[in-house]
Amino acid sequence: MMKPVKINPFAKMVLSWFGRLRFKPEAFTFTQKVKESQSVLICMPADVDRFAMARDLLSTFVDIFQGKEMFVLLPFLEAEGYLSSSKRYGVISVQEGDLKIFSLPRKKFIQKLKQHQFDISLDLDLEDGFFNCYLCIRCKVPLRIGYKRKNAFPLYNIQLAVTKDRFGSREIYEGLAKTLESLFSESEKAKPEPI
Repeated sequence: MMKPVKINPFAKMVLSWFGRLRFKPEAFTFTQKVKESQSVLICMPADVDRFAMARDLLSTFVDIFQGKEMFVLLPFLEAEGYLSSSKRYGVISVQEGDLKIFSLPRKKFIQKLKQHQFDISLDLDLEDGFFNCYLCIRCKVPLRIGYKRKNAFPLYNIQLAVTKDRFGSREIYEGLAKTLESLFSESEKAKPEPI
């Protein structure tokens, strides 16, 4: 049985507060960041039902970032077999030894992820999601996309609004996919024409 990785609530509160004090926002051009990006990390939800919904639409999300190196993070312990690497993406799963006290990721695990030099992260967790976004900010992912919620900045620097009445359905992920397709296709169109 998959066990979600949940950072201790006290640690989460302290890290959020401390992060806001230390964080220095960086101005960037979305189109430029997308154009330069080569590696993408998709962070799956830690709720098992939402995980199943997001997994059903994973190929749609992967298609949005076509031509980039793709990885999928499973924020669960004992998650082997729930999602396997394919030609289109690699799977990163968390092991017990990757976590320290309060379920925070160890420096060694963060360094392992940093080697991929992710340019974009997409967090599909619509609930707690702190493990995913904390990991992405520690890995210094420049473009961090997540759903809009209280205290989401600086954890996400691109926030997508979701309709609360669809919160428990697959439609929410379909809507996120459509929004991202639109955002990324517009930034692709903005690329200069080859001479």
